Amino acid sequence: MASFGSIRSAVFDREEKKQQYQAHILGLNAYDRHKKFLNDYVSFYGGERQNQEKLPVKTDQDTLREGYRFIRSEEDDMDSSWEQRLVKRYYDKLFKEYCIADMSHYKTGKIGLRWRTEKEVMSGKGQFVCGNKHCSEQEGLASYEVNFSYFEAGENKQALVKLVTCERCAKKLLYRKLKEKEKETEEKRREKEEHRKKREREEMDDESGKAYDRTKGKKQSSTSRDDEDNFDEYLKGMFL
Repeated sequence: MASFGSIRSAVFDREEKKQQYQAHILGLNAYDRHKKFLNDYVSFYGGERQNQEKLPVKTDQDTLREGYRFIRSEEDDMDSSWEQRLVKRYYDKLFKEYCIADMSHYKTGKIGLRWRTEKEVMSGKGQFVCGNKHCSEQEGLASYEVNFSYFEAGENKQALVKLVTCERCAKKLLYRKLKEKEKETEEKRREKEEHRKKREREEMDDESGKAYDRTKGKKQSSTSRDDEDNFDEYLKGMFL
């Protein structure tokens, strides 16, 4: 017969395992909890697991990524599916006055923009701190209206948004335009320089042509005088 101490120890162990199991279950989300219950059911009743093809699991993050719109339309709000309700609930929590920019690829003209979160609004990021994601400058800030062109849901879209940046990040924001302007200025300078050189060559050619004509004229006049002298000598010889 088992002693009282061994029975008490067994009861304590069982209760401890039960509490650990409950704590573990409470720490899982609904999907993971569902999978654990199924696995425990199969393990407890000893049924053989069937090799079923695992289907892709769609998480809330996947739903947000697929259904999120930078600016929602009336058609988006009319959709009453749970996916769109989840996306709209997330969208309503964003602060859509100033944007946060990702300028990691600014040299190629690829700048990403998104709305601010509550945490960023409370810290002043994007309004009192530079709106560049990787910049924390608070001096020399200026507000810009940016024509944001983006591709979303299979469509090319545009939106006029506000972005606050420091002077250094403003140059990144306008990098492509500044480069295009510099390129146009350089092309105009080259065209002007080529036009000037061409005009100088034409003027030099004109001067050379005039000098050649003057030289030719002098040669012709001297030849005619020689002919006249020879003719006079010829006439003198005939009459003599």
